Amino acid sequence: MAEAFVILTGKIQAKSPAISFMNSNKGKPLLVADEYTFKLNKATTTTKYWICTINGCAAKVHTDLTNLLMKTAGNHSHLPEKEKIEVREAREKMTH
Repeated sequence: MAEAFVILTGKIQAKSPAISFMNSNKGKPLLVADEYTFKLNKATTTTKYWICTINGCAAKVHTDLTNLLMKTAGNHSHLPEKEKIEVREAREKMTH
């Protein structure tokens, strides 16, 4: 019985995305996770709350103040933004 529980919980746990950071066109921080971008929505004394950059999308990410991933919530209502991210990275390289 205990063995079945371990197998079941192993399937339920989602893989944590690798996160990175870049700047928006206006120089504001963006969090990048699994080819999606998030903008900082609010910060408290313990947590930064990030929301998807696509209006109306329910996906969110929470990090601690040192930008370590704490939690992901919600699902994206759109496809990944791989091309947009590549353009931003290229633009950042050209300006530095």
